[in-house]
Amino acid sequence: MSIETLANPQDVRQARHAKNKVRRLHHHALRTMDMEATRAFYEGILEMPLVGTWKEGFDPIKGKNSPYLHCFFELGDGSAMAFFLFKPGEREKPPLVPQDAYDHHISLHVGSVEDLIILRDRLREAGYKHAVMDHGYCYSIYTRDPNGLLVELTADPVNGLEIAEEAAEKADAELQKWLDGDYSINNELREIPTSVIPSSSPEDLLEIVSPDNWRARELLAR
Repeated sequence: MSIETLANPQDVRQARHAKNKVRRLHHHALRTMDMEATRAFYEGILEMPLVGTWKEGFDPIKGKNSPYLHCFFELGDGSAMAFFLFKPGEREKPPLVPQDAYDHHISLHVGSVEDLIILRDRLREAGYKHAVMDHGYCYSIYTRDPNGLLVELTADPVNGLEIAEEAAEKADAELQKWLDGDYSINNELREIPTSVIPSSSPEDLLEIVSPDNWRARELLAR
């Protein structure tokens, strides 16, 4: 069965989602050394409101009393990006996370390509280096938050639902092919729609996604 035989891909998706006991991401958490800069990025640029500021008094990792904040910035589905900040002098500085994009990054879905363009312009105005990539099945903007976290902002193309549901139907078979030693590319087997956001040059993309080419400390020192 192919996606063309499905009466309504949205019905297929909703039926699959209804069976999933894990309903959504609750939060993704990191430790920050600058909550104000973090808030300026997530709430100021991405318009993710601060919806929780929990103040705790005991650090279970260190096993001692240690005041810290846990701040939640909300996504449209109620999930959140969350950040810890300890009282000055309680802990060493948190490690930066300018990792290779394949080792770790977080992707945040936006409602439309138009919204993605708006956020791209805001990043540009705020001085955040960023790069655009058309993956075919989605458009992505890559940037680094004030903590060095690689953040991917993603929007679907006009035929994104059809592409995604066809991929879902074939996912098991494609995984098995890989496990059997078939490393052929399958992202070129479907028609890629005309890009509405020009992709950045490979050099510009590499500067964002590669930790070796990203000047984290210069960004953090702004």
